[in-house]
Amino acid sequence: MIKTELKRAFCSIPYWVTSAITLVLLAIGSSDYLPLPYATIKLPREWWIYYFHCFFLGMKTLLPVFYPIVVMIPYVLSYRRDRDSGYKQLILLKSSRRSYLGAKLLAVSASAFGAILLPSLAWIPVCRLLGDTDWDHARKYYAHNFLFAPSFYEEHVVLYCVMYAFHAAFLGAVFAVFGLGLSAVIKNRYLALLLPFCYAVFSSAILSTLFHNTFIGCSFEAMNLMPLQSYYYKRTYPLGFWTVPVYEAGLTAVGLALYLGGDYHAGKA
Repeated sequence: MIKTELKRAFCSIPYWVTSAITLVLLAIGSSDYLPLPYATIKLPREWWIYYFHCFFLGMKTLLPVFYPIVVMIPYVLSYRRDRDSGYKQLILLKSSRRSYLGAKLLAVSASAFGAILLPSLAWIPVCRLLGDTDWDHARKYYAHNFLFAPSFYEEHVVLYCVMYAFHAAFLGAVFAVFGLGLSAVIKNRYLALLLPFCYAVFSSAILSTLFHNTFIGCSFEAMNLMPLQSYYYKRTYPLGFWTVPVYEAGLTAVGLALYLGGDYHAGKA
């Protein structure tokens, strides 16, 4: 069952379309830092700065804004399609409900994870071709933003970039599970796809305004979760590095509760 669901997820056209969309969003996020604007923009030209900017919230950084809806595209709506078409009942004749639900959950989260991770890793060598390695210049501007000790950042910069990619991918998988749960309880499949994005907008626009510079206002900004440096400042984020894991665990728990509860009630209907 797991193999079948993973094959359906990763061999689908929506998965590869989503990967291409992610790559485009990364390219747009780096556009301010590409060589051409340097005639007017006085910023470091280090390749890792190009890369990190893809995950920073800014005017042209689209991935942190649109990932809650991008990760819904590959496979989140498959559960709803299976249930509405009767395919789910056919599968349950050959397999247990527990096996089916587990395989679907794994396929949804894995496809969202891969659709963010692979393009993010592929963008690292592109940035290396575009930039240089002037550490003194980079340290002048960004030494106070290092998530770990500057020595780690300097000696393992590629690993640092890979860490960003995995963090973004895991965050995408969490929102995919959240979307899967919504699709199990909401009849309109497209509304279930859009609601995680609406929640991200609400948390970043409304909560951050109502609870400005407080733990709630800062910690629940879904569009500001990708920049890992944000959680270096414990004055703003009292949980420090635990802010993101706690947030992800909570959102995953909500998604799982909706998913299992919606399937249970659908089975009784």
